[in-house]
Amino acid sequence: MTPPRLLQQILTEFDDRISSELNLDPLGLQVIWSAYGQKIFRNRVSSISNDVRNYTLNLFNHWVVKSIADDDAVRLGKGLQSEKAYAGKGKNAYAFRQACLVYLENLFAFCMVDAQTRAGVETAGVLGISKARRKWDESQGKPRLLFSHESKAHILVRQNLLGVSGRYKTPLVQMGFFDSAYDYALPSARSLWKKVEEQLTTGLGPLAKLHKLVHVHVTELLAEPNREPERLFDQVPVELRKAFVRSFSSPTAVGSYAREFWLSVTELDQGAPGALYRVLSEELRRGGATGPWSANKVFARSVGQNLLASADKDKLEHVRLLEPFLGELDLLLDVILSAKSHSLNEVVARWKALGRDENTLPRLAAPIVTNLTMSKQIAGTASERLKDLLDLAKEVEIQQQSERLLKYHDKIMEARGQSPWLRLLSDGKLKIDVRPRVLPGKDERPVGTWIHHYYIPQFRHLLSGLWGNA
Repeated sequence: MTPPRLLQQILTEFDDRISSELNLDPLGLQVIWSAYGQKIFRNRVSSISNDVRNYTLNLFNHWVVKSIADDDAVRLGKGLQSEKAYAGKGKNAYAFRQACLVYLENLFAFCMVDAQTRAGVETAGVLGISKARRKWDESQGKPRLLFSHESKAHILVRQNLLGVSGRYKTPLVQMGFFDSAYDYALPSARSLWKKVEEQLTTGLGPLAKLHKLVHVHVTELLAEPNREPERLFDQVPVELRKAFVRSFSSPTAVGSYAREFWLSVTELDQGAPGALYRVLSEELRRGGATGPWSANKVFARSVGQNLLASADKDKLEHVRLLEPFLGELDLLLDVILSAKSHSLNEVVARWKALGRDENTLPRLAAPIVTNLTMSKQIAGTASERLKDLLDLAKEVEIQQQSERLLKYHDKIMEARGQSPWLRLLSDGKLKIDVRPRVLPGKDERPVGTWIHHYYIPQFRHLLSGLWGNA
C-alpha cells in the first residue's frame, strides 16, 4: 500500500461519535439531528459546504485537473515523473491531483488579494484569504506558488482538509463527480462532467476563457524539470489573474451564471429540500423586515405544500417530531447544570417552575416511537443515541428521567475519552464541574422550542449566492 493511500485510510476516517462535538454538545445530539437533516439535503449543504462560489471554484479546479489528466499532450517534467509519491501513476496519482488542487486554490487566493480593492470584489468567504494576505505582505506582493502535495505548499494548515477541495469534497463525491481518491472516470460521472463542459467550461460558457488560460499555465508549469515546480505570483500571466477574479469575484456573481447548473445537479429545488427552497424563496420575496424565519417556521410552512411526495413529506415531518423532544432534553440538562451543587429534588422543582412536568418528555417522545418509518431513516451512532433517549423518556418520574440523563451523559463523555460535566455524589447531591448554566424564564422558553437549525441558515446562505442578482 502506498504511503498516501495508507495515510488516507488512517487519517480521514470519519468517527461520528466524536466529530465536531467535543466540548459543545454534552448530550451528543448533533449526530442525531444532523442525520435527519442530511436525509433531506444528502450532504449537498452542511456547516462547512454552503457557499456557491467555493462550490463552483472546487468544481472548476477539479475540471482543470481532469482535463490535464485526460490531455495526452500535457507531459510531466523529469522531476515529477520520478516523484515517489506518484507511484508510477503520473497524472492519475492521488498525490498529483492533490498538488494540482492546492496550487489552484493558492493561485486563486493570491489573485483575490491582488484585486481586493477593486469594485465588486468580495474577499469575505475566500478560504485561506487571511493567510494569503500575510504571505502577500511578507513577500511584498510576490508570494511563491509551489507545486507539491506536501504541506510546505499549503497556505492553510491541513489544507487538504480545510481548504476548498477538502470542505467541498463530500458534496461532489455524493453527487458522483468522483470518488474519495479523485477518480474522475466513474460511470456515474460521465453525464455530470458532460454538463460541466456544456454549461460552464467550453464554447461560450462563463468559465471557458479562464479554463483555457489555466490549462496553458499549468501545462507549462508541469513540463519543468524540477521535482517541485514553482512560480512567483508576478510571473503568472496578468490576463489569467484578472480572469480568475472576474469569474469568482463574489458569491452573487458566481450564482448569476451557475444557478441553473447547480440546481440541476444538486436537485436542491426538488423533493424535500425543494419544499424548503420554495419557503425560503417566499421569505426573500416578503423582505427581511422581521428578520429571517426560524427553522421551526420554515419546516412548518414546507410540509403544507401539496406538491410533496409522501416520502419527502415524511423527511420534513420527522424533523418536526424530533426537534421538540431534543430541545426539552437539552433544557433538562441545563436545569441540572444550573447550580454548582444542588439536589435532584431541586432539579425537579426548577423543571416544574419552567412549566414542565413528568409527562413532558414522554409526551414528546410518543409520536417518535409510534412513527414506524422514522427509526428506519438513521443507523449507527445516531440510532443508538436516539433509542437511549427515547428509553429515558419512559421513566414516569422527573427524578428518574434526570438520573437516566446523567447516565446517558456519562456514556457520551466516556466515548470521547473525557470526564463528565457533573457527578451524582453518594449523599444525593449533584456536583457540577463546569460553569453553571443560566436558565431562561418560563415565557422565554415555551415547551417544544427548537434549538437546532437543521442546516436552514446554511441553506439560506447558499441560496443567497445561488440566486445571484435575481
